[in-house]
Amino acid sequence: MKAKHLVVLAILPLIAIAAVACRLTAGITQTHQPEATEDFGPAPGPLTFAPDTLPTARAGEMYEATIRIIGNVTPVGDFSVSNGSLPAGLELVFVEGEDAAIISGIPEGAGVSTFAVSVWCFGTQVSGQSGDKEYTLVVEG
Repeated sequence: MKAKHLVVLAILPLIAIAAVACRLTAGITQTHQPEATEDFGPAPGPLTFAPDTLPTARAGEMYEATIRIIGNVTPVGDFSVSNGSLPAGLELVFVEGEDAAIISGIPEGAGVSTFAVSVWCFGTQVSGQSGDKEYTLVVEG
């Protein structure tokens, strides 16, 4: 026998089993219809940045302020300054595993800086939450 014939002969019993299974289930009536959509709970709300305002800094002196994210469903992936800039001498550093970032350093001069802090969170099979908050940081002389 040729190889093609052997393949056909091997598949025929599987086709017969499938046909019997179809006949057996054709008369069964399903009494429970599954919901069209799954309930994954309420959609997550917007991210909350804390604190709402940053403490005042003093030029030439060490400054440190922590920004925490509240209301995230998944861990924070990263923080960044997205609009504007921090005062010279300060930097924003993400603290992994704590859903927080720290602004720290020694401000070089007096002034007022306005900037936005952006954050994104990891997703679970979809895009994660994200948000940004505008802050104003006053550096006194």
